[in-house]
Amino acid sequence: MSYATMGRELSIPANPNPFDAPVRGTGSVALLCALAVEHGLHRRDVLTGGGIPEEALEDPAAEITGAQELRAIAAIAESLPEDAGLVAGERYRLASYGIWGFALLSSRTLREGHEVAMRFVDLTYALTRVSAQEEDEEVRLFFDDLDVPEHVRRFVLLRDTSAALQLWRETLGRPVVPLRVALRLPRPADPTPYQTAFGVPPRFGAARSTLVFDAALLDQPLPQAAPLTAALCEAQCRDLLQRRHSRLGTSGRVRDLLVHSGGRILGQEEVAAELHVSVRTLRRMLRDEGTTFRAIVEQTREHLAEELLVTAGLSVEQVARRLGYTDASTFVHAFGRWKGVSPGRWRDANNGHP
Repeated sequence: MSYATMGRELSIPANPNPFDAPVRGTGSVALLCALAVEHGLHRRDVLTGGGIPEEALEDPAAEITGAQELRAIAAIAESLPEDAGLVAGERYRLASYGIWGFALLSSRTLREGHEVAMRFVDLTYALTRVSAQEEDEEVRLFFDDLDVPEHVRRFVLLRDTSAALQLWRETLGRPVVPLRVALRLPRPADPTPYQTAFGVPPRFGAARSTLVFDAALLDQPLPQAAPLTAALCEAQCRDLLQRRHSRLGTSGRVRDLLVHSGGRILGQEEVAAELHVSVRTLRRMLRDEGTTFRAIVEQTREHLAEELLVTAGLSVEQVARRLGYTDASTFVHAFGRWKGVSPGRWRDANNGHP
């Protein structure tokens, strides 16, 4: 979830940590395999790295985790050119995403399609946390990478941002150029491929990776609008996401409830009620999965603390209140246990401050 500043018209929270999200299809890995082969690598490098059986690429029902896809990227990223993520992102098409892509394509306006897209963003291949905000006649897409390891961050950020731009272009059926692009990456030796891909020169070294568009684009009618088809696709997206969430296991379902609890940490009794089990049964189910409710709360608080400090820019005191701590000092102590530094120092380091 996200606590980004609300815009006047549109404010869509981020997907939770993509590595805690439900499983995904193998279409993205198939694109990675093709990219690897073009650069003299072997398809098995990608598949072995991700622990993905080769037959999964031929099975439309096959599913993998976000962590598997990340490991597949890590297996080849260092052997690819620095700007390979841009090339990869431009190859993602609406059809690559199955029913999610068709839901966008058949929407009446880009705004409707965008809202559906963000509502079911867990059906995409994003490995960054994606959120959106409309303000001052601009719509801003944020791609937060706090969960992405440093050695694959450039590839993942470039892939996710350029793929998002490609999808806007395909949905509208015409070229689209952002007003601005900011990337939380060091400036490359040659920025020309980046300007070519985005249509504008990106600003490097930014605190957040962002694509900014003219908000008037949101109300553009889509050339392949089909409202009945869009409604059917949206229903199928909902069913698919629900089926994937049901396979998360009890710990995954608990984590999902905590992340989507509207800005507060639910208690054990509330979570048990949401799952229609007793507290005693919930404890047993979590113990069977090798964890506890307290451990999951700690993990969730850590992830949300990162996002609230950097993505939302809240003060330490505000974050402490949001996460259910009795006072700021208790939160500071917990954060130091997680990260080894104070919340303020960690935020400065991750915002690109000196």
